[in-house]
Amino acid sequence: MGDMTVPATPHLRASVYDVVLRPRRSLVRSTALSIVFSAVPLAVALVWVSFPFRTWAMVATVVVALAVLVGIVFVRLSTAYIGIDPDGLTIRGVVTAHRRIPRDRVHSLVLATTYGSSVDRTMRELVAFDATGAHLFRIRADVWGDDGLAQVVDALGVKLTEEARPVSTRVFAKRYPSSRAWYEQRPAYLLVGGVAALVVVGLLVVEFTGLLGR
Repeated sequence: MGDMTVPATPHLRASVYDVVLRPRRSLVRSTALSIVFSAVPLAVALVWVSFPFRTWAMVATVVVALAVLVGIVFVRLSTAYIGIDPDGLTIRGVVTAHRRIPRDRVHSLVLATTYGSSVDRTMRELVAFDATGAHLFRIRADVWGDDGLAQVVDALGVKLTEEARPVSTRVFAKRYPSSRAWYEQRPAYLLVGGVAALVVVGLLVVEFTGLLGR
């Protein structure tokens, strides 16, 4: 998990930051390979098998929309970074907004090991809070690596509380509810489920209409 790329690229203005972190190389590489060898063949196959039916135009539209979305995410992953300088912390995340946090606002850090459906698959998470207990940011080792989290802790040099035992992601979310990202909120799940349902219903309606017109 400590697979990190530390050197900065020129567009990050390396002279400004004392510490610059990048997403793990293995994460970027595996994402690219998944797109090339899994997503692309699947998209081509879906469009190909839909050609004999009237649904091919809708299927092609959905495939193009998903391709654009995947491309945006990959570009965001390739350009994501964390930069720390004497004045603050800059975070350009993958699916979160670009943020600049003044260094004097970071009051304390919590480092925890979490797990999802299986206790064998754990992950380290680092959460920052201000003096009032308000959440500032959260970074995860699956993106930035264990070494990356350690570098952030060392660079900020504030009070660190480390959870003694691994906790489930559900317990962690209840313990620090404000740390959940927008895509982990219930409205995001409902939105994704609603869009998926609309796509499926639309395909079924078009297909049913085509059968009736034969």
